[in-house]
Amino acid sequence: MNDVDAVRRALAGLVESGELRPEQVEPVARAVGEALREPGADDRVRWSEILAYVGGALVLAGAAAFVGLGWDRMTQPARIAVLAVVTVLLLAVAVGLGAAARSATGRTAAVQGRVAATLAALGSATAALCAGVVVDRHEGLVAGVAGLVVAATAYALLPTAIGLLACGGFALVTVTGLLDVLAGREGAGWGLAYVALGLLILTAALAGVLVPRDLGLGMGAAIALFGGQWPVLWDGGAWGYWLTAAIALACLALYRRWRTWVLIVSGVAGLTLAVPEAVWDWTDGAVGGAVILVLAGVVLLAASGLGVVLHRRVARS
Repeated sequence: MNDVDAVRRALAGLVESGELRPEQVEPVARAVGEALREPGADDRVRWSEILAYVGGALVLAGAAAFVGLGWDRMTQPARIAVLAVVTVLLLAVAVGLGAAARSATGRTAAVQGRVAATLAALGSATAALCAGVVVDRHEGLVAGVAGLVVAATAYALLPTAIGLLACGGFALVTVTGLLDVLAGREGAGWGLAYVALGLLILTAALAGVLVPRDLGLGMGAAIALFGGQWPVLWDGGAWGYWLTAAIALACLALYRRWRTWVLIVSGVAGLTLAVPEAVWDWTDGAVGGAVILVLAGVVLLAASGLGVVLHRRVARS
């Protein structure tokens, strides 16, 4: 007699004694059976996951080595064919594992889902490379759109963290390619476009469209802060640190409703960047680098303290 049979006999005894209702037997038996599943099954599933990752990495590494060694000697159709075959192979395996994950249960389903999402993310990368090779102009924009379409489709079918990261990365590539076509290499529109993309991702995460939500919030905040820093990094524009500070304060304000550490970290990081930059600009660089470092440390401590106070107030409310 196995453990599951012993559990069912014990549950039957509880029914006879009146401590358990008959309709409760089957749900309890299934739950206990899942907890007492075969020893070593987790290890086998874990090794299967590792082997699947290694297999996908070897396929990609082999394709990269092949392309790297013969890329200059390959014609454009040959390049397209190689990348297309690798893309189809990765996506086909991802689709098969995704379908298996939907019909499986427990840890097996989770593992198959993660592997499928990882292979789909790799497939979106090779699809982007393939699309960039096909065209002769605006390669960045075309590659970004192709990768985003594949990554977004995979994420819609199987929402995972790595799928969300792939979508965010290709969205950033797409916006960069679009800006390169429309605005050239310079202009304040670059920073504002990145801020808009970050705010769009933040909004989608707060609305529950993106999962895991914290990852979506962190990705959106990071892109928005990068956009706020763009004028400071490339144009020397004073409005960059004002924009960065505004984004940081908005993250701290949002924390009052959506209680996640990502928003506090983003707010603290933004203020730590913006305040020293403002002081440097207001003093025309008269303060030394050491003073700026000290000021950055003070701001970091103050912003962290503000985050702690805000967290305590939210926790008590």
